[in-house]
Amino acid sequence: MSPFSRSMFSMAIACLLFLLSACATTPETGARVTPLPVTPQAVSIFYATNRAPDPEPGEYFGPERGNLAFGIARVGIPLEHEIGRYESPSVFRFEWDPDERKHIILRDIEALEQSVFLTRMQEAINASRSRKILLFVHGYNVDFALAAERLAQFATDLKFDGPVVLFTWPSQGAITGYTKDETNVEWSQVALTQVMTMLLDHIPSEQIVLAAHSMGARAITRAYKNVTNELPEDIHAVMNEMILVAPDVDADLFRQESAPALARSGMHVTLYASSADRAIMASKAFHGYPRAGDSGEGLVLVPGVETIDASESAGGLLGHSYFAEDRRIMEDIYAILQTGMRADQRFGLRPVDTTTGRYWTFRK
Repeated sequence: MSPFSRSMFSMAIACLLFLLSACATTPETGARVTPLPVTPQAVSIFYATNRAPDPEPGEYFGPERGNLAFGIARVGIPLEHEIGRYESPSVFRFEWDPDERKHIILRDIEALEQSVFLTRMQEAINASRSRKILLFVHGYNVDFALAAERLAQFATDLKFDGPVVLFTWPSQGAITGYTKDETNVEWSQVALTQVMTMLLDHIPSEQIVLAAHSMGARAITRAYKNVTNELPEDIHAVMNEMILVAPDVDADLFRQESAPALARSGMHVTLYASSADRAIMASKAFHGYPRAGDSGEGLVLVPGVETIDASESAGGLLGHSYFAEDRRIMEDIYAILQTGMRADQRFGLRPVDTTTGRYWTFRK
């Protein structure tokens, strides 16, 4: 390969990795901050992680593999927070450091033994009206702090009443870590299976909603399959709702394996896809095959999965973070969480019938 060809190839790879980095919807801002006099609202989320601890002050957990650990993360949400907005420092506003008065910030964590974690979960369930649990798995290029902050924003905007659990796996939190993230998310399905089983066995909830973004969909679908193989069939009375947003999963593999298994189990599955998602486009180019999160010609239409075309939704610079930034998406997810209504019943959706099946778009 000539020097010129090598240079062009390197530039192409760099561009591809930049697009794939959209799973992390904002760059890492650096050190955590000292609390300021104006106290934001504090949101507590439960976490389960198989990341190794990070010795750096304020970082808590890093990108390497570790033993399964539990705790509570406390996230500050600005008093003037806007729904669908992840407030973070911006160089365009000459903001260099996080400010609790204006930005969503992970304030601290409380590490818990598993038994104490379960006790606190039970207390949270007993204090909630819905008695529902939301278990969320993030995608590629997301560090521990960003995962906690994003989920806290998401849960706050959705006004979710029950305990929210973040399963955070050892993503590298770096643009160049895509291949290692793929390996780690696959490795993490065993730990996620343990977390699902633990919640089913020990927490008396009315419903456990499973949700995942991007690469996190790989772990959540495989872990759920493991759980259904290990536990009695009556788990489906509780664990029966799955929300997949921009799943970075091979579309054919999802059609052939995941979707049929989910349908057989009685799981209600909602899949949001977009043809304007440039991170998913980059993943397609990287792997050579369509992704389940793409709503182009390869739109996934299979029995048991309600596919929503979110191509016209807002989703940040690269169109990948629409699950927490577009109000219509959030209202639709809110309807699922609050009422369990199916796509044909939800007011904001319009059905589109094709020769291969029905999908839905958002009403104008």
